[in-house]
Amino acid sequence: MSVKMIRSSFILLSLGAVLCVAAATVAPADHDFLVKQNEILKLLNKVHELNFHKDQAKIGQEYDPLAHLDHFKNPRVVQEFVKEYKNGRMLPRGEIFNLFEEEHRREMINIFEVLFFAKDWDTFHHVACYLRDRVNEGQFIYALTVAVLHKPETRGIRLPPAYETYPHLFVTAKVINEAYAAKMRQEPAIIRMNFTGTSRNPEQRVAYFGEDVGMNAHHSVWHKDHPFWWKDAVYGADIDRKGELFWYMHHQLTARFNAERLSNWLTEVQPLQWNKPIVDGFAPQTTYRKGGEFPARPDNFRFQDLKNIRVADLEAYEERIREAISSGFVKTVEGELVSLNNTKGIDILGAIIEASVNSKNPNYYGSIHNLAHIMLSRVTDPQGKFGMPPGCMENFETATRDPAFFRLHKYIDTLFKEHKQYLNPYTREELDVEGVDIKSVEVDDLVTYFEEFDVDLLNALDDTEGLPDVEIKARVQRLNHQPFAFKIHVDSAAEKTVTVRLFIVPKKDWYEREIPIEENRWNVIELDKFTAKLTAGDNTILRKSSESSVSIPDHISTRALRKKVEAALAGTETLQVDKDLRHCGIPDRMLLPKGRENGMKYTLYVVLSDWAEDKVNDLPHNYEYGGSLSYCGAANNKYPDAKPMGFPFDRRITDRKTFQVTNIFNRDVDIVFHPVHV
Repeated sequence: MSVKMIRSSFILLSLGAVLCVAAATVAPADHDFLVKQNEILKLLNKVHELNFHKDQAKIGQEYDPLAHLDHFKNPRVVQEFVKEYKNGRMLPRGEIFNLFEEEHRREMINIFEVLFFAKDWDTFHHVACYLRDRVNEGQFIYALTVAVLHKPETRGIRLPPAYETYPHLFVTAKVINEAYAAKMRQEPAIIRMNFTGTSRNPEQRVAYFGEDVGMNAHHSVWHKDHPFWWKDAVYGADIDRKGELFWYMHHQLTARFNAERLSNWLTEVQPLQWNKPIVDGFAPQTTYRKGGEFPARPDNFRFQDLKNIRVADLEAYEERIREAISSGFVKTVEGELVSLNNTKGIDILGAIIEASVNSKNPNYYGSIHNLAHIMLSRVTDPQGKFGMPPGCMENFETATRDPAFFRLHKYIDTLFKEHKQYLNPYTREELDVEGVDIKSVEVDDLVTYFEEFDVDLLNALDDTEGLPDVEIKARVQRLNHQPFAFKIHVDSAAEKTVTVRLFIVPKKDWYEREIPIEENRWNVIELDKFTAKLTAGDNTILRKSSESSVSIPDHISTRALRKKVEAALAGTETLQVDKDLRHCGIPDRMLLPKGRENGMKYTLYVVLSDWAEDKVNDLPHNYEYGGSLSYCGAANNKYPDAKPMGFPFDRRITDRKTFQVTNIFNRDVDIVFHPVHV
């Protein structure tokens, strides 16, 4: 099991050598859980083909959901689904599922609700087997994984890595073609996959970030943890601070992308504008299993009206959102005015910009984020004249591969920043924690490098009678870093529990000009957030990079997980289960930006705040929330921090003296890139 799954929230070394360990949610899996885990893995195995697991296939053939309506919390959704299915009104198997297509999404939500409203595991399992071979495989994968992520009965279930469930969305067409050839020859193979583009394309220098399969998986899972179509009132599960998380996760990805660009001597990413060309084109070099290749976009293409979306519509929505920001109020559907200029405003604004079901007025403010994804996806065939399939931007699994993704989110970031500009700067009193003094911070060498990683292509290939599966993998290059740790030396006047926030930010811009913090604060990258209990006197807080609240370990491969589950069911091995397990989060290995071979200067900030003021529930200060709470929130609890996300860099800094308090410390660090890992 990974270090992070069993990590403590912090290690506090004081003069009394006190060791504090986090409350754990990790325990050995019992037989019932192992059965659930095994059945989910079987359901997601080669979903593009009919289920070859005879027990599940038999259940699916014999089960009649209409005969078990009393086993569902909302029988009506089951009746609606069966009616739609029997009348042939569902998306056929083999067709491309597009979440941004309203009719596709409506059908998928019906499938999800049938699963979600199952009253118990047995009903959930039976109806999942029933659905698997009847509905479109893309809709089934999406609906099943969202249901597993959100149902109490499936807490702790490990989903296969997204890049192994549907490899076509993560590897190039060339790799898929070579994999088929290897299977026909019945030869195990490792097929090297390059990033898209050529050395003539400057964007190729940062392709390792946007095209990283772990990053793509993070973005995909985040949007399943926080679906824009999620109805709190219907599903009975409020996703806490969802609109703010939408802003902060994408804001942090954009800040990271800028840091990667600086690492590779590229200028800061520029925001998209509706009336100007999309400067950078993109050739995905990927293909759908059926339906053709992902469309390419030449350089300097302009936005064009689609059949049902006009560029003027997005311009109008932007104007209305800017009006709301400048006035400080949002107009609801009922005509009421809701204030934005408070700590809740960012959450309201995030819901409007995405737009999620929580938008206060979706018809008036539109959905700039979702509509822009569609516009960018269809820009080369706006009227559908050539019947081209959806582009990268209409799949959350592929969106970050397109450089336009970061240009779009830089544009969206300008709207959020404009809102934050209207909020009062933090006062010295709001930042100061009396009696807490950070004396010094030690940091290990920060060293990054590239390594190779293999993606299992088992689910990419069709089964052929007489040709058994052979082990075929795609080998990709990815960013990693050497393990490192922080030692924070703190003097405290009394016992106190604090929240520890760690940030880095590039010290200089593309022109090698040192950037003032007021200008630079929007580029700050969060590295970690955790709690520590201080004793009176000298304290040393030790924090390892593997414990970060931003990132998660590599997903265990499907083959390896299946073997572990089978061994645990046989009683020869114990499988540990974390009921707060998160699939969302950037990979541990991508915690640091790449840096440069001769070193790249960053400023490290350590900010301590009073946990008594930050806490939002009665859980212990060192409770584990499953990791990755900074970007992904807490799966089964309120977001465990009352402060705004990005605090204290989310607001204007009008006086640097405000930050000159003893509980905020900064120092320079170097990130050094080693082309050859030793």
